[in-house]
Amino acid sequence: MTLLEAIDAYITLKRSLGAVFSSDARILRSYARALGDIAVRDIDPETTREFCRGKGAPTRWWERKDETLRGFFAWLVNRGHLAACPLPAHRPRVPRSFQPYIYSREELQRLLDATAILQHRRFPLRHTTFRTLLLVLYGAGLRPGEGLRLRCRDVDLRERVLTISDTKFFKSRLVPIGAALTDALSAYSRVRRHLPMPAGTHSAFFASHTGKPVSRGQLERAFTRLRAHAAVHGPPGTPRQPRIHDARHTFAVHRPVAWYREGADVQTCLPLLATYLGHVNLSGTQAYLPMTPELLDEASNRFARYACVDEQENDDA
Repeated sequence: MTLLEAIDAYITLKRSLGAVFSSDARILRSYARALGDIAVRDIDPETTREFCRGKGAPTRWWERKDETLRGFFAWLVNRGHLAACPLPAHRPRVPRSFQPYIYSREELQRLLDATAILQHRRFPLRHTTFRTLLLVLYGAGLRPGEGLRLRCRDVDLRERVLTISDTKFFKSRLVPIGAALTDALSAYSRVRRHLPMPAGTHSAFFASHTGKPVSRGQLERAFTRLRAHAAVHGPPGTPRQPRIHDARHTFAVHRPVAWYREGADVQTCLPLLATYLGHVNLSGTQAYLPMTPELLDEASNRFARYACVDEQENDDA
């Protein structure tokens, strides 16, 4: 059995069991390209370690590749195609201090303004497409893949609802949207009609000039340009730069901040946020809520108001 044949069989198995397995599949196919067209029995441990760890200090991406490959090798060993896992028994220690980048509202505006640089002679709607896509990722808290997979039929502007299908956990959900985002999507929808619709209402809502869906690679490359032009950078001394996915994290932080300011019971509202984001429980949402200064200030202000009321009641008693 060749390495590529084994990888294809493993990916098919995982997906048949209900796993999305998209990132893992990319890792495994990248690994196959790195080692070439070889038999499974000829897998080289040293080349495998180099692929897994790369250069520099250990990162979460190292760990992700290590986990994916170990699962694949365990499957090969169990099936008798490999004598032992070619990776060392001890895994590298990886820092656990990752924090998503939370954009300020001013940074979000700069990113939106920067989409003007994406204007293209062959595709006049390019900058409008990416601007609206960025708005929906932040305004509806979508994962990038969810936004890219939106079809024209999934965008119900009359009812102000997005239908999100083929999600990370193979669950569909309805996402209500506000008036401002509805207006932005309506404006884009009017110009979207001038693009080809090869699959009718099943065609991609965010499309290129050919009518094909905007790809994840196109989105990432465009966002890298926008981030540089808007001068949005990570904290000094960190190699990690703000990501397009962080727009979703930012939505998840800005929503509780707004609830605090509206006087809502945030603890009661958090399950609603989890459902809106497509999480199966609150623990998944907790990772989206780093204690930013803005969120901490609002929580402190709420506590101070309660403390003042309690103190006043005690004085009156």
